[in-house]
Amino acid sequence: MTKLEILEKIHFDKAHVSLNPYFFGNEYEEKGVLILLKIEEGSDFDYLDIENICFQCPTIESHPDLISMILFLFDSDNKIYDYSIASTKFKVTRSDILKYEELIGEIID
Repeated sequence: MTKLEILEKIHFDKAHVSLNPYFFGNEYEEKGVLILLKIEEGSDFDYLDIENICFQCPTIESHPDLISMILFLFDSDNKIYDYSIASTKFKVTRSDILKYEELIGEIID
Protein backbone atom coordinates (compact mmCIF):
# COMPACT_ATOMS: atom_id res chain seq x y z
CA MET A 1 0.00 0.00 0.00
CA THR A 2 1.44 3.39 -0.97
CA LYS A 3 1.37 6.56 1.11
CA LEU A 4 -1.26 7.97 -1.26
CA GLU A 5 -3.50 4.92 -0.79
CA ILE A 6 -3.18 5.23 2.99
CA LEU A 7 -4.07 8.94 2.81
CA GLU A 8 -7.16 8.17 0.73
CA LYS A 9 -8.23 5.31 2.97
CA ILE A 10 -8.37 7.38 6.16
CA HIS A 11 -9.11 10.77 4.51
CA PHE A 12 -5.96 12.66 5.46
CA ASP A 13 -4.22 15.31 3.35
CA LYS A 14 -0.43 14.93 3.58
CA ALA A 15 2.10 12.24 4.43
CA HIS A 16 5.74 12.40 5.49
CA VAL A 17 8.12 9.53 6.23
CA SER A 18 10.71 10.07 8.93
CA LEU A 19 13.37 7.36 9.33
CA ASN A 20 14.83 6.52 12.72
CA PRO A 21 18.57 7.31 12.48
CA TYR A 22 19.30 4.87 15.32
CA PHE A 23 17.72 1.95 13.44
CA PHE A 24 20.58 1.46 11.00
CA GLY A 25 23.36 -0.63 12.51
CA ASN A 26 21.39 -1.29 15.69
CA GLU A 27 18.71 -3.67 16.89
CA TYR A 28 15.83 -1.18 17.14
CA GLU A 29 12.41 -2.43 16.06
CA GLU A 30 11.24 0.95 14.77
CA LYS A 31 12.66 1.74 11.33
CA GLY A 32 10.62 4.89 10.96
CA VAL A 33 7.37 6.75 11.26
CA LEU A 34 4.74 7.57 8.66
CA ILE A 35 3.32 10.93 9.72
CA LEU A 36 -0.14 11.75 8.38
CA LEU A 37 -1.55 15.25 8.57
CA LYS A 38 -5.10 16.49 8.18
CA ILE A 39 -5.08 20.22 7.48
CA GLU A 40 -7.60 23.00 6.89
CA GLU A 41 -8.90 23.15 3.32
CA GLY A 42 -6.88 25.53 1.16
CA SER A 43 -3.94 25.64 3.58
CA ASP A 44 -0.35 25.07 2.44
CA PHE A 45 0.69 23.86 5.91
CA ASP A 46 3.29 21.07 5.84
CA TYR A 47 5.16 18.84 8.28
CA LEU A 48 8.28 20.95 7.77
CA ASP A 49 6.41 23.98 9.20
CA ILE A 50 6.42 22.34 12.63
CA GLU A 51 9.50 23.20 14.68
CA ASN A 52 10.70 21.11 17.62
CA ILE A 53 7.83 18.69 17.32
CA CYS A 54 7.06 16.49 20.29
CA PHE A 55 5.19 13.40 19.15
CA GLN A 56 3.50 12.90 22.52
CA CYS A 57 2.14 16.42 22.97
CA PRO A 58 2.64 18.85 20.10
CA THR A 59 1.34 22.35 20.66
CA ILE A 60 -1.45 22.05 18.13
CA GLU A 61 -2.95 25.38 19.24
CA SER A 62 0.01 27.21 17.71
CA HIS A 63 -0.78 25.66 14.31
CA PRO A 64 -4.33 26.72 13.43
CA ASP A 65 -4.17 24.98 10.02
CA LEU A 66 -3.36 21.58 11.55
CA ILE A 67 -6.49 19.57 12.36
CA SER A 68 -5.03 16.18 13.20
CA MET A 69 -1.76 14.23 13.12
CA ILE A 70 -1.47 10.43 13.26
CA LEU A 71 1.82 8.53 13.50
CA PHE A 72 2.20 5.00 12.12
CA LEU A 73 5.35 3.14 13.25
CA PHE A 74 6.86 0.69 10.78
CA ASP A 75 9.55 -1.97 11.10
CA SER A 76 12.45 -3.18 8.94
CA ASP A 77 10.02 -4.82 6.50
CA ASN A 78 8.11 -1.52 6.16
CA LYS A 79 5.18 -3.18 7.92
CA ILE A 80 3.04 -0.93 10.12
CA TYR A 81 3.01 -2.37 13.64
CA ASP A 82 1.54 0.44 15.77
CA TYR A 83 0.02 3.90 15.61
CA SER A 84 -0.37 6.94 17.81
CA ILE A 85 -2.77 9.86 17.66
CA ALA A 86 -0.26 12.66 18.13
CA SER A 87 -2.77 15.48 18.08
CA THR A 88 -6.31 16.31 17.11
CA LYS A 89 -8.64 19.26 17.47
CA PHE A 90 -11.74 17.09 17.31
CA LYS A 91 -13.15 14.10 19.14
CA VAL A 92 -11.77 10.78 17.90
CA THR A 93 -14.60 8.39 17.05
CA ARG A 94 -14.68 4.62 17.22
CA SER A 95 -14.84 4.46 13.42
CA ASP A 96 -11.62 6.53 13.27
CA ILE A 97 -9.90 4.08 15.62
CA LEU A 98 -11.07 1.13 13.53
CA LYS A 99 -9.70 2.76 10.35
CA TYR A 100 -6.31 3.28 12.02
CA GLU A 101 -6.22 -0.27 13.41
CA GLU A 102 -7.02 -1.70 9.96
CA LEU A 103 -3.68 -0.36 8.76
CA ILE A 104 -1.67 -2.38 11.29
CA GLY A 105 0.06 -5.13 9.34
CA GLU A 106 -0.01 -3.23 6.02
CA ILE A 107 3.29 -2.89 4.18
CA ILE A 108 4.24 0.59 2.97
CA ASP A 109 5.50 0.59 -0.62
